[in-house]
Amino acid sequence: MKKILTVIIFTSLFYSQSFEYGEAIGIPSGVKIEMSGEVEMEFIDVEGEGGAGNQDALIQKVQTKSPHTRIDKAVLDFKVYYSENITYRVSFNFDDNKGFADKYYLKYTNNNTTIKIGKDRPAVALKRVTEGYPLIGTAYWKGREYHLDYEQKFKNFKIGSTIALKRPLGYDDAAEDKSFRMLVYDDTRVIDGQTLEYGLRGSTSLGNLNLMGWYYTGKLIDDEDWKKHLHFDFDYYPESNFVLNDDANVDHYWLGGRADYTIFNTNFKGEYIQSIDGFLSRSGFYSEISRDVQLPFLDNSVKLLGRYGELNIDEQMVQPAEGEAYDAFLPLLKDPHTWDRSLVTLAAIYNLTNYAKVKVEYYMIDEETGDTQAEADSDNRDYQPNIKDNQLLVQFELSF
Repeated sequence: MKKILTVIIFTSLFYSQSFEYGEAIGIPSGVKIEMSGEVEMEFIDVEGEGGAGNQDALIQKVQTKSPHTRIDKAVLDFKVYYSENITYRVSFNFDDNKGFADKYYLKYTNNNTTIKIGKDRPAVALKRVTEGYPLIGTAYWKGREYHLDYEQKFKNFKIGSTIALKRPLGYDDAAEDKSFRMLVYDDTRVIDGQTLEYGLRGSTSLGNLNLMGWYYTGKLIDDEDWKKHLHFDFDYYPESNFVLNDDANVDHYWLGGRADYTIFNTNFKGEYIQSIDGFLSRSGFYSEISRDVQLPFLDNSVKLLGRYGELNIDEQMVQPAEGEAYDAFLPLLKDPHTWDRSLVTLAAIYNLTNYAKVKVEYYMIDEETGDTQAEADSDNRDYQPNIKDNQLLVQFELSF
């Protein structure tokens, strides 16, 4: 990682943000390459005390309570301008263990038409302001997909459509701590049984009010989704683990809407998403308020942000073959992906310069673990209806 950072910083000192090469080095004359990048260094502190004396094998525990620092990531972006209408972007992401191409796509723009093909987040994804995503952002639109996307603009209205390789189900962190992961739509990768996903969206701007709505649908990936993650990872999944492929419930869709409104230098934002994956029904939302505040002792304004969000698993009444109804998808202490969650995010972001910023964020997380006093007494352990894992993040971001 030190070598990677050295290369990035050294390169940033000797090259401007955009530069042109001629045919002498094999790149056609007139093709312009724009380079940019960033490095994120973090301090993280999770609620509670660390050390072996605070560990218990019979209870859910945060893996690292002690304060720690890390280089979260180093990113190097290249944008190639082939013509006024055609560009290609590739983004490389480096961490302590590996480097990989995170996003890459070809983009064609002509007047009010945009076509994009390659690997990127879904077109409904937001560029984040805080380091921490909303819960539904992590669960649904953070992951990368291979897609062909088309968008057409009509004055104040846009419509778009997408054909994508469906992202497989996977697990990701609710915030910075990696102890209790939740079920998400993960990054697309090479998988046997891959399926397609189709999406439609529309958006409009009415003065300071922006609205967007979308609907994606397809089929669960054979074995990877419906069997590996749903049948085997949920104890109360309605279907038997021995169901045949042809008889499995492979229904899949997710839909949502978003609105934001700016008034008096204050932005209000809200989003709702609901999904079906087989028999698993989930829904979530967040509401957010942010404002730039100018303080007399600082050169630049400070962005203050507050956000509250939830991600819930909808319990279902299931009628088994023997005729007795029961609740499916109950939360289980041993399985964090079955928990309902809420997340409060408080953040202050300050731009030291145009290329350096500091983020201070605090995450208050509440999980419904499904634990009961009777089960705790039976196991001779403490009752744990929720986890003490609020988190403090201080991040320094350097870009060029």
